Amino acid sequence: MDAYDSKILRLLIQNSRITGADIARKISLSLPAVTERLRKLDRSGIIDRYTIKVNREQLSLRLMAYINVWIDHTKNTTVKDQLVAMEEVMECHHVAGDSDLLLKVLVQDTAALEQLLVGKIKAIKGISRTSTTIILSSYKEEINAKI
Repeated sequence: MDAYDSKILRLLIQNSRITGADIARKISLSLPAVTERLRKLDRSGIIDRYTIKVNREQLSLRLMAYINVWIDHTKNTTVKDQLVAMEEVMECHHVAGDSDLLLKVLVQDTAALEQLLVGKIKAIKGISRTSTTIILSSYKEEINAKI
């Protein structure tokens, strides 16, 4: 990966719908050169996928929370698999520290959060306890690392 590839990635991070022609114009490369670089970035796995960032408020998904999950390791369960299958779970991380997993969840409101916690998460065999932190405001939220 060189400076041109980095420039291409920065432009795609800003706007994943940018055209190859616009990228070529902005970084002073030919369209065929940009197209070939994009193919290589895709094939190498540097570009994992193309996506969008939706406005959660417009979708009535106004409550974001982090949930620490403790697992009873004496029970033979598939806790992780069950959690990642839930549509409300945006992220699931195995973490060092007091808890075993850290979830980032997105729901409509506190009632939906309660249903998720009580009706789904705590109902999974092998989860011994949870701790929830509700996000009041987000001052910075990035989808990708800066290049």
